[in-house]
Amino acid sequence: MPTAKPRLQTIVEQETYEKVKYICQKEDRSESQLVKIMIKKYLEDYEDQNGSINIQKTLNMGDNHGTINM
Repeated sequence: MPTAKPRLQTIVEQETYEKVKYICQKEDRSESQLVKIMIKKYLEDYEDQNGSINIQKTLNMGDNHGTINM
């Protein structure tokens, strides 16, 4: 089902990808769901160490329709 949520795209080493796939199978999750959890955990850890990140609601993403290619 299509979504209007922003998307992140990345390129990883083959070994990293295989490990993510392995965890997905073990936890019965999609790759997208697992990576979303990993990103949230990283952000929580970052904010615990560095303080809260306050993002303005009017963040201008330009003409990329909310998609950030990394």
